[in-house]
Amino acid sequence: MRLLLLLLVSALGLLACEEAEKARERKKIENTVDFVAQGRAELSAGRPESAVGEFKKAISASPEDVSLYLLLAEAYHAAGNEAGATLTLKQAESISGVKDPSIRRQRAEMLLKMHQVKAATTELMAMRDEDLLTDPEILDLCRLLAHSGKINEAFKTLERIQLRSPDDVEAKTMEAEILFLKGDVLLAAKLMDRLLAETPSLTSARLLRARYFLNERQLAQAEQDVSMVDPKDAKRADVVSLRARVLNELGRTDEAASLLERLIDEDPKDAETLGLLAETRLLQGKGGDAQVLVDQILAMEPRWPRALYVRGRAFEQQDRLDEALSDYQSALLSDSGFAPALKRIWRIQDKKGNKAEAIDTLELLFFQNDIDADEKVQLARYYAETWANVERGQKLIEEALKREPKNPEYLKIKAKLAKGNVGKKKPEGGGIQILRGKRH
Repeated sequence: MRLLLLLLVSALGLLACEEAEKARERKKIENTVDFVAQGRAELSAGRPESAVGEFKKAISASPEDVSLYLLLAEAYHAAGNEAGATLTLKQAESISGVKDPSIRRQRAEMLLKMHQVKAATTELMAMRDEDLLTDPEILDLCRLLAHSGKINEAFKTLERIQLRSPDDVEAKTMEAEILFLKGDVLLAAKLMDRLLAETPSLTSARLLRARYFLNERQLAQAEQDVSMVDPKDAKRADVVSLRARVLNELGRTDEAASLLERLIDEDPKDAETLGLLAETRLLQGKGGDAQVLVDQILAMEPRWPRALYVRGRAFEQQDRLDEALSDYQSALLSDSGFAPALKRIWRIQDKKGNKAEAIDTLELLFFQNDIDADEKVQLARYYAETWANVERGQKLIEEALKREPKNPEYLKIKAKLAKGNVGKKKPEGGGIQILRGKRH
């Protein structure tokens, strides 16, 4: 009887311990939920530093929950602490063992928010190789690869869709985009035209062709394509933003501003839309309004490329070229291929008499297929003056002459290039020949 009593007391003690442990676990979960809710509220209120503190408390309560580290990284990023965000992502990686696909997706998204495109691309490529990506994610990876100059890798990635779904129209649209970036413009244009002839409602192809027309300064065609987007997609942020850019180029800034204001009403913290509106305000001559918007963006996203670009444009309009150049270069630190900044940088370099640097910058635009018709002529002009890359210069000026066969300036550049081509000599005596432009 005594033994039975001891066993009963022992069992009750164990049960009490288990209940106490369960209570502690419930309390830990409740605390974590409260800390996360408070952290999210602080982020929404524009107080990222306070959010950092709340998410740290959540991690202390539940250190094994990897999703909490991603929230902390987001708060660090919002506070402008990129080093803290990067370190936190590494902690998340070590805890998760990079096995959980959902965590890896969130990490890739966070890296892209931080403009760490190379690291995000590496993460997505690893997931691709393990067959963990959805088709839309594969297309996103193709775009990242192509815009990074990895054309063959982009095509290789796209094959994962095309081999099993040869008629997938979204994959074909991505093929056209990669062809554009490769420089096969005629082939890409034919593919786009065929896609839209067969499927007029294909929004991705419609936007791609509109961007092409915009880049080529064929603004009426660009506006027409944006206006013909399928009505169900007409209010999408990417559609409205592209239409606003076209309207700005057409000088219809009031219409552009109206479109962007409606977008901001729906999402007041979208940095890219705010940046486009700031750019529009600057074009309207409302520099003060533009500056307020830029400050608002940089308070949320201290390295946002378009905000830095707009501030640089404001400096450039005041002829404060060094400050403008600094902002443009800062934009490129966040996005190395940010075309609007590159398009201003070469002009400042030219104004300062730095022709060699201006050529380098124009060549960057050329190789990422963001160079417009006027810039192609300028690059050909530089080549004619320096006799560097003469053959490329001849192709560029011939393209211009197809549009304007009797343009006297174009004909003069063509004649200079022809003379340079005849006059080129091979280096003698094993001397070193330095040629501009490393990609041919």
